[in-house]
Amino acid sequence: MDTESTEKAQRGIQSVEVGSEILLALSQFESPMQLKEVSRVTGMSPAKLFPYLVSLIKLQLVQRVEPSGDYALGPLALRLGLYGLQRLNPLREAESDVLALASGTGQSVFVTTWGPNGPVVVRQEDPSYPLHLTLRVGTIMSLVNTATGRLFGAYMPEPLVQKALADEGFRLSGATALKAADRHQLFEDYRKIRDEGMTRTSGQPLPGVNAIAAPVFLFNGTIALTITLVGPAGTFDTRWDGELAATLRQTASNLSYRLGYSAVSSEA
Repeated sequence: MDTESTEKAQRGIQSVEVGSEILLALSQFESPMQLKEVSRVTGMSPAKLFPYLVSLIKLQLVQRVEPSGDYALGPLALRLGLYGLQRLNPLREAESDVLALASGTGQSVFVTTWGPNGPVVVRQEDPSYPLHLTLRVGTIMSLVNTATGRLFGAYMPEPLVQKALADEGFRLSGATALKAADRHQLFEDYRKIRDEGMTRTSGQPLPGVNAIAAPVFLFNGTIALTITLVGPAGTFDTRWDGELAATLRQTASNLSYRLGYSAVSSEA
């Protein structure tokens, strides 16, 4: 019997699995939860739920917050969370996603993070077919006309973005300074990018090359890196409801979740 079949045949401890559902429910909300709220989220009746909460409190995985008596994650759960966050490396965590994206989509994949001089490519995975690009590890991305750079412009703190825009001509060797009206329009575009959650370019700044970029967030809601799919315009679908965009969006969302980001709690 192979390993996968063995894992499917193995039986777990149901009470442990139920306890994890309760902890997950508590982790999705920033404020303590009443018993009826935990019941609603988990789908368990209060009568069934209460004994599990008692055991989790004894293990310090859950605590009751006075004077309300509502439930929240306990000190042991918080220590485990901090331990996990200290060990996380976003770039290392993204490695398997990059390989899967390149293999599954047949497109070039670039990972970019914010460096001292702005967005810088730190990882690339090329498809089997040749795609002639000047984009390489170490490339500094424009905040104005690249999908990757505009995504960082949308999510990085505005003072840092303003500083990088002021230095764009120096950083990118000849990029022209933005006029006031163009700068205002750029920040309007950044706002629209935040509404969409992704950005794309078609034939710009490289003719014949399309790109879609998605952000990856840390537990505190700050952008950790971007993942960008790049390919030839003739076969690269940039539609938001297309397969490439959907695959990239899901990949970035899954990676953000593994880095501790919760869209539910950040929007609450």
